[in-house]
Amino acid sequence: MVYEVGKRLVKNHGYDITVLTSMIPQAKGVKHENIEGMEVIRTPSIYLDKLPSFMPPPFTVAPFFPIDLLKQDADVFHIHNRFWYYLGTLAIIKLLKRKKLMLTIHNARPRGISPTTDSTGGLYDDTLGRVIFSACNRINCVSRATMEATIPNSMHNKCAVIYNGVDTKAFSPDKGGGSVRKKFGIPDSAPLVLANGRLVTQKGFEYLLEAFAKVKTEVRDAKLLIIGRGPLKEQLEQQAKKLGISDSFFITTGIPEPDLPKYYNAADLFVLPSLYEPSAVVLYEALSCGKPIVATNIGGNPEIVSNDCGFIIPMRSPKALREKMEMFLSDDSLRKRMGAASRKRAIEKFDWNIIAKEWDRSYRQL
Repeated sequence: MVYEVGKRLVKNHGYDITVLTSMIPQAKGVKHENIEGMEVIRTPSIYLDKLPSFMPPPFTVAPFFPIDLLKQDADVFHIHNRFWYYLGTLAIIKLLKRKKLMLTIHNARPRGISPTTDSTGGLYDDTLGRVIFSACNRINCVSRATMEATIPNSMHNKCAVIYNGVDTKAFSPDKGGGSVRKKFGIPDSAPLVLANGRLVTQKGFEYLLEAFAKVKTEVRDAKLLIIGRGPLKEQLEQQAKKLGISDSFFITTGIPEPDLPKYYNAADLFVLPSLYEPSAVVLYEALSCGKPIVATNIGGNPEIVSNDCGFIIPMRSPKALREKMEMFLSDDSLRKRMGAASRKRAIEKFDWNIIAKEWDRSYRQL
């Protein structure tokens, strides 16, 4: 979001943007650079990429961040991860600099995943998180569900919903998927179901595999491809073996960003069986590529996928997953109609240029 919105605010709205962030391995030691008109400053950090499942990796510890923050000046200081900033950050921005503070909530308070995940994730919001929320002049959330689950009702008057977005030119139905099918040996005639997400419990892939095994009894040549990496890879492969679908199930990762649209376009439909999903980027990408969608009734999913674009189903329900997948795979006209509606929705509501305009309004209202 920072990159896609930031470059458009600079180019189209005349903003001067500085991004202060952690040094990560992918930056290859570059401390300062200009990216699409934004000045990027990286502060030394300790990079952690092995974390509990409820914390999306990576996470960094940046001991010199307060020093680098003191060197910056701006009309608005905008933070994007409430779990990373502490009282020292608030003191610098609000007390020493006396500047306005904006927060974006990207990750909702976890609910319904597991007792451990729910309690651990909620503990922060009930303590330090509440202090951060109180200090902010404005809080923008990536879905209404995220706002309602995370921000106390007494603070909703300073909150707004600004969704994630998608580059509708890059994620376009005209980016062919034939090369992807060829890579995995999937015939053009074989129905292909695509899913995309980290291989962790809250993505619900175990329910998708169980449902897909049932689909195979009716649609024998169907294939399932999951894009993702994570600790459950071997477990999912073993589950597929036990279900007798190993020859129709693929997991892949490490896809270059320009090639990602080809994977969506290779598929006949997109499925997101998650147990927790504040505002899934993969849904915006699937919409933009004109895919019909099956997604669970949690988090921001029902706000993103409208009734004319796909089906919203209960989570942890292999039965519902099977029914909707079979409905799509057996009805070409339904897939085409909902796929066209998906593309239209992406262009009209979620293109990054539209989202950048919403951010411009939000900043100017401070």
